[in-house]
Amino acid sequence: MKIFFAVVVIVLLFVIGATLYVYKKSAMFLPALLGICGFPKIKESSYYDENGHFRPGTGEDKVGFFMQHPVFGGFKHMFFNVEDNVLKAIAPVKYKDFLKAQGREEQLDAALESFHYLTGLVEKGQARLVPDLYPAEAVNSHPYRSHLTGMFYQGQQGKPLAIVVPGGGFISNVTDCEGYPAAMKLHKMGYSVFVISYPVGRQLGETEQVKQGQAAARELTQVIRYLTEHQKQFYVNMDDYAIFGFSAGGLMTTAYSFANYEDCCHKNHLPRPKVIFPMYGLDWNIKALPEDKGLAVFSIVGRGDEFGFANVEDKLPELEKVLGKENVSVKIIDGLGHGFGIGYETKVKNWLQEAVSFWEAHR
Repeated sequence: MKIFFAVVVIVLLFVIGATLYVYKKSAMFLPALLGICGFPKIKESSYYDENGHFRPGTGEDKVGFFMQHPVFGGFKHMFFNVEDNVLKAIAPVKYKDFLKAQGREEQLDAALESFHYLTGLVEKGQARLVPDLYPAEAVNSHPYRSHLTGMFYQGQQGKPLAIVVPGGGFISNVTDCEGYPAAMKLHKMGYSVFVISYPVGRQLGETEQVKQGQAAARELTQVIRYLTEHQKQFYVNMDDYAIFGFSAGGLMTTAYSFANYEDCCHKNHLPRPKVIFPMYGLDWNIKALPEDKGLAVFSIVGRGDEFGFANVEDKLPELEKVLGKENVSVKIIDGLGHGFGIGYETKVKNWLQEAVSFWEAHR
């Protein structure tokens, strides 16, 4: 009996130790990762202040607090998307610990500010969830297509639409740090904004990264198809819009906008954006064709980018020749890493203002 209890104690200590290690190392709750438990229960009252308005989120709040926020209507993937078991594993973790484990702790303030800005707009009826971007029959045959959703910010009359595509290597959506912060800045300038959340990893029906990227590009195509069919309802003009894509989202943006790609706008008979902003995400294998004339491109990438996006520098002469030098602004910046988001605390902290000036000059 003593041996049995000793074994039980050892196993419990091992489980506790493993749980603490995984939490500290990866900011994930091991039992949830193993499928033993689900999302943490969040009291509905905890989302509101004493006046009945949505309260600001904090770094001390669990990731699950944000995932299950009422503004997302039950679509937990819209704050940060990843494979289901990992999504459950990060939900019980403090948001500040999650960002630290991701190496993005310097983006905490921007993420929290933009999230509170979004919830305030939803309360005022100036932003809303847009589900059902696929027809019901398409979702029935591929259930994860329900993960293709959007958050729409209504801008000023006469201002064009910006579509924002967060990155994440096709295995996650970094919507919290790339989607909503960019949307906040653009909306404050008067633009309408559509932030997309899309299926990732095996949700795309593929296991190889290249094929996942191709499948993700088709998700962006579907978003633009939907917006084109419903542009009157959103009070936007799809003959005058731009796409801001980050990292993997930049690759998706490139693939949609240039004629050399399989699921581009040309082959789908959909409107091409006036300007694209593939931030640390312009495909270094890009090939410009005569059909691409008229498109303008703005991009910034660090010369030491960990994923090799600075290699696009070799393609710039060809790009400028086809599109026109005045329509290409691609900067390779020394001392800048990958994933800088809207640029807070970096040497490109004003990139979004520069991007908007470029956009307005090319409308």
